[in-house]
Amino acid sequence: MQVIVFRLGERTYGFSTDRVEEITTILSTTKVPHAPEWTVGLVNLRGQVMTLVDLDKLLNETSATEEDWYKNTIIIHTEENPIALKVGPVIGVTDVEESEFQLSGEEESVISGYLSVYDSIVSVIELDQIFKEKEEV
Repeated sequence: MQVIVFRLGERTYGFSTDRVEEITTILSTTKVPHAPEWTVGLVNLRGQVMTLVDLDKLLNETSATEEDWYKNTIIIHTEENPIALKVGPVIGVTDVEESEFQLSGEEESVISGYLSVYDSIVSVIELDQIFKEKEEV
């Protein structure tokens, strides 16, 4: 499995690269009235308009008070439209063996498990579970 590893504030996260279309820099946004608080706004990347999601706020229901942590945008594809994820610095992309992956032990959890890479403990995000939970709200 290949995992992209990045920072959100002081925490280190990652997820499978299966759905990653590209990684880009900070994108300017257009605010959307009455959007969920984890939605930053809309972004336009080479003519394709998509929602920019504050992944820190989505996962932790808080966001770093300083916007300095926002360094990159990860574009992922979904069944309907691509989504842009606001993340901190991307540490890297690495191949991991299943034996290196420690399951979280919680069924239907947003965090599917943990890895030890790049001298950090990485919380591995289950993207499908995040958006499933937020759609139910």
